[in-house]
Amino acid sequence: MSKPRKTSGLKSALQRVLVIANSGRMLANAARSAGYMPLVIDLFADQDTEVIAEQVWQVKNLSLGVIPGAVESCLLSYKVQWLIYGSGLEIHPETLEYLSGRFSVMGNDVSVIKHLNAKKTFFKQLDTLGIRYPEVQFHPPENSVGWLIKPVNHVGGLGIRSCDRQALNDEYYQKFCQGKAGSALFCSDGEQFELIGFHRQWTLAQDDFAFAGIIRDEFLPEEQQKSLGKWIKKLVSFYHLKGLASLDFIYDGTSCYFLEINPRPPASMMLYPELDLLSAHLTGQKIEAEQDKIIRALQIVYAKQPCKIQPGIEWPEWSFDRPKLKSCIQVGQPICSIMARGKTDQQTLAELKVREIQIENIIK
Repeated sequence: MSKPRKTSGLKSALQRVLVIANSGRMLANAARSAGYMPLVIDLFADQDTEVIAEQVWQVKNLSLGVIPGAVESCLLSYKVQWLIYGSGLEIHPETLEYLSGRFSVMGNDVSVIKHLNAKKTFFKQLDTLGIRYPEVQFHPPENSVGWLIKPVNHVGGLGIRSCDRQALNDEYYQKFCQGKAGSALFCSDGEQFELIGFHRQWTLAQDDFAFAGIIRDEFLPEEQQKSLGKWIKKLVSFYHLKGLASLDFIYDGTSCYFLEINPRPPASMMLYPELDLLSAHLTGQKIEAEQDKIIRALQIVYAKQPCKIQPGIEWPEWSFDRPKLKSCIQVGQPICSIMARGKTDQQTLAELKVREIQIENIIK
């Protein structure tokens, strides 16, 4: 736990916001930029999170057995009304239900999360809404070739694997769909939505579905963009989605297929620094501002060999989620996030590769 930051005086409860996520840095930064004083509960307590937040509580997970202790510690020192949750909490609806009794929660409430996590009912509803998705089964396929096993609750692709065994009770089967993975960022107020942008994204490896990066890239034909807009409209209207969210899809060169709804602020919000997306999350409406034409990309750098974060590392200004000193990072675990920008996607991706190598060199 970090030490409280000295301030000139107590701020009102309305000016503080509590961020709870696997990694709280992105939302803490958005809150600070919007004039709030962020407090953070997350799994990493990264160096830059410690700088941004008024105080940080590091926890081992976001389960109901862990979070109440950190919340009570927070409330002993601070008055807090607002809560923003990020990636990771959507797979712990029981924790979100507890938090809803203590705070005013920005974004989707726990009933929405439960509906989205009830996969059998959810896929039937997609059929009713006319939303196309790769074939799904809740019993083993006759031939497992070309099938995936997916956890009912997962974050960032973790736990998705090729079908090499029988699915557990909290897993299901989905047909693998070849194509380009993408996402659409939007905000909504429970009835109406505004599309913010389209992105192409990639995973750690062809057989490892962990999220690895994302770039602003309108690679879809206009007809497919319109189709995705119709899907989002239907989902917002039926589930009364609120705040920032994203729809993940796969494009096979002819058609798009629905993959997931991320019902909380996604990583793609970092690609739009010119927009006040925290206000969009709170109101469900995009604040009028001119979007620039710069192509930005975000990537997670994963360790290719074991490393320990030593004092004296000079982290580049384009690096984020910088690990705590003396953190031991194993092969395949994330080191940090990096960003790049350019006039074309090729230029941006090339710069991203250069920066990935720089990070690998400075932590050796």
